[in-house]
Amino acid sequence: MGSTAASSSSSTSISSTTTTTTPSSTSTSTTSAITTTTTTTLTATLSSTSTTTTTTSSSTSTSTSTTITSTTTLTTTQSSTSTTTTSSTSTSTSISTTTTTVCSQPTWSQTATTIFGSQAGTSGSDLISLSTPVGMYYDGPNNMLTVVDDGNQRVLRFSINNSSSVATVIAGSNGLGCNMNQFYWPNGIGVDSSGRLYVADYYCNQVVRFPSNSNSTTSGTLLGSVTVAAFISINQLTNDIYVVSYSDNAIYEFVGGNGSAVVAAGGNGNGNALNQLSGPNGVYYDYLYTSSLYVTDNGNYRVMKYPSGSTSATYGTVVAGGNSVGSAANQLNNPRSVLIDSSGALYIADGSNNRIQRWLQNASSGTTVVGGTQGTATNQLNWPETVLFDKYDNLLVVDRGNNRIQLFNLTTC
Repeated sequence: MGSTAASSSSSTSISSTTTTTTPSSTSTSTTSAITTTTTTTLTATLSSTSTTTTTTSSSTSTSTSTTITSTTTLTTTQSSTSTTTTSSTSTSTSISTTTTTVCSQPTWSQTATTIFGSQAGTSGSDLISLSTPVGMYYDGPNNMLTVVDDGNQRVLRFSINNSSSVATVIAGSNGLGCNMNQFYWPNGIGVDSSGRLYVADYYCNQVVRFPSNSNSTTSGTLLGSVTVAAFISINQLTNDIYVVSYSDNAIYEFVGGNGSAVVAAGGNGNGNALNQLSGPNGVYYDYLYTSSLYVTDNGNYRVMKYPSGSTSATYGTVVAGGNSVGSAANQLNNPRSVLIDSSGALYIADGSNNRIQRWLQNASSGTTVVGGTQGTATNQLNWPETVLFDKYDNLLVVDRGNNRIQLFNLTTC
């Protein structure tokens, strides 16, 4: 799964507080110091609360507003000193900005809750069941999931708030086919900044776009052809759409979500050189923290990182795996998808090892955060395909072989 999550990311609530105090004036020259400190910290797309309090003499006013759709981790300190005499005013300002991490090396419960599909791992075709789910997109403000239900040739959306939620079909469910209201092997999924849905069809070699209010009767429009299209990732700031071509060993980019696709990584044949890929599956463009493109290079058992603006001529960097196939801490086996947190750490759905691995920046090995053995128990996975964070920093995992979506609660932050 192959899909991103594009949208996917960890999330917490954030608060921004600004306090300004002005001393009362006197008949002589006065030196006043005003220091404003604004701290904004966030790890994903969610809600923001901003409170401003101004005190002058004896009056106090408070205003509150809520809404944010950007997701950045920032700490900004602004200092302003103003000295006033009866004849002149001078001001000096210094601003420094640093990136910080809200939660350093979090941990999660080792037992999961099945939030959709079969806890026992069986497949089905009704609106509370899944059959080989693949891609997943998380809608933080509404706490909803959109999932590619590959075996049923459809895309489902359901609420996480209701544990017995019945899903809604928002695309497909019209039998096997490559028409604009059908899927054959739907795989990757993404949602752009306007709420439009994109689905990559592995068998039909195409990416289809659907309107934000689509349902099973809706016919999409063809974005473009991509040979054996797997996962999708969308840069929410630019609507650039990245699509994996498994057979072309390349990542294609639809710049601005339109036009003909260009090669953003690989495309130099099947191989293990740093400008080559071998059967890639997952793609994730991190526009929040590192402004880099990440690819799960399935056949080379590694994760590659490319700078923003990369092309077929760009040489990537191995940031996880690359030590042949295996289950050791420094190895991967069929990595499916990747996600980046605010510290730059990677979270990898390591398919054949039935685990989710975390690799810190510049680490030479990873740590298993959940899973590690194959099975249907609550502490087991079977070919995990996609990993995302919800707005509470819980881990959401598409447990493909078990036909279910698992939620692992955050326990330590």
